[in-house]
Amino acid sequence: MQGGDWQAAMTTAQLVLDQGGSDWRIRLNLGVCACRAHQGPGETWLEHVELALKQSNQHDVAKLGAAEVNLTLGNWERVLDLLSSVQRPQTWVAFQLSAAALGRLGRTSEGLALLAGWPENKRTWQWRMAVADLNVQAGDWTAAEQEYRAVLAERPQQAEAHINHALTLLSQRRCTEAWPHYEWRRTNPRLNDKGIPEPLPSLGSLKNKHVVLQGEQGIGDQIMASRYIQPLAGMCRSVSVEPAARLSKLLRRNLPEHIAVGPATDRPKDAVVIGTASLPLLFWKTHGVAIPKGGYTLRADPQSVATWRSRLNALPPGQKIGIAWLGGSTSAEHRERALKTVDLMRLRAWPGVQWVDLQFLPRDGRRLAEQSRQAGLHRMGDPGLDLDDTLALIECLDGVITTRQTVAHLTGALGKSGQVLVPARPEWRYWGEDNRWAWYPSMKLLHQQLRGDWGPALDEAARHWLDRP
Repeated sequence: MQGGDWQAAMTTAQLVLDQGGSDWRIRLNLGVCACRAHQGPGETWLEHVELALKQSNQHDVAKLGAAEVNLTLGNWERVLDLLSSVQRPQTWVAFQLSAAALGRLGRTSEGLALLAGWPENKRTWQWRMAVADLNVQAGDWTAAEQEYRAVLAERPQQAEAHINHALTLLSQRRCTEAWPHYEWRRTNPRLNDKGIPEPLPSLGSLKNKHVVLQGEQGIGDQIMASRYIQPLAGMCRSVSVEPAARLSKLLRRNLPEHIAVGPATDRPKDAVVIGTASLPLLFWKTHGVAIPKGGYTLRADPQSVATWRSRLNALPPGQKIGIAWLGGSTSAEHRERALKTVDLMRLRAWPGVQWVDLQFLPRDGRRLAEQSRQAGLHRMGDPGLDLDDTLALIECLDGVITTRQTVAHLTGALGKSGQVLVPARPEWRYWGEDNRWAWYPSMKLLHQQLRGDWGPALDEAARHWLDRP
């Protein structure tokens, strides 16, 4: 575990437990390493660390490990509760975890004050990273940028500092500076065995090459980056795209036939592999956000559109507005990017509106499906499972209201009218002029003022939809 090989540590810990080992430290390591590797469901990580806490009689080490897992899962109040009873609170790990939890709860001033109390002679690059993180949570990009630059001056191959520095620059719209640092993201297929990105080829050097575009990051990011695929194809010998599985059908239908979409069966030996999130680095100076006249390039399947129009006509009269109410893949992301039941009930009270549920739910999402039912949403089929079909459904609606997630990108890529609920913690993808989303101008940004409170943003949405003639 100390060497950072989380997979090997997990394998060893599981082997010991399978052989009857009962040391709580083994179980704690298994939970913490699975969390760091993002392997398996968060509920399992939590089960391991909570059992280690019980078996250790609330040992300080178990509390620190449990606090780390709870921080990742978004249980920030639990983090502070665990650390409040640590017998030796003056350890760096306890300081860092406490400050991070305070920042995510919007208490950044308290977090910065806590870090300011750390002795100056012990302030390493990790301390600077913690200070920068709090400044990011507060949206103070200049202060965060200074800290990340200082870390990189000392440790030029610190990947987390590179990617976080990229995010601070992107949030300031200094994109040309940011994209080279963004190459250090962990999903980049061009990272070597030391985690250092191999240089991206110039567009001129790709003229006689076959380029394989590997989908990375979330599906929304892949949709956003797909605007650059056709320009790339016009500059290479050939291009094939390997997107997320749920995106394959949609892209295959929307891209020209000479661009292959789906898992490659026969790659040329000289193929150049590029991650989709590297495309802005190649095209930013010439294309920027690359919105063609008349909107973005995605089109819905006419046959599916006709089917959905028929189904929607069977609903009671009124505006048909799509709602996507849960973003992100972790409980920490859900805390920022989700509407609560009370918010959905607030929408339900809008007169003359039929709400169509666009939310993708996991296979085990029975509780979430019940939340949709209680809010009176019309859940038709399994939205998001077939993104090409979901695109057709969105095309048939009067508009869409969505949290930060895939549906926002689908709606914007269609050029459909919609609104994105943007959390109080700023995020670089969601900037624009006059609250128009720069990447998709048909979409309006509704910014949250206080963390956890969507009331004013939903009131603004109501003024837009209910005041229409």
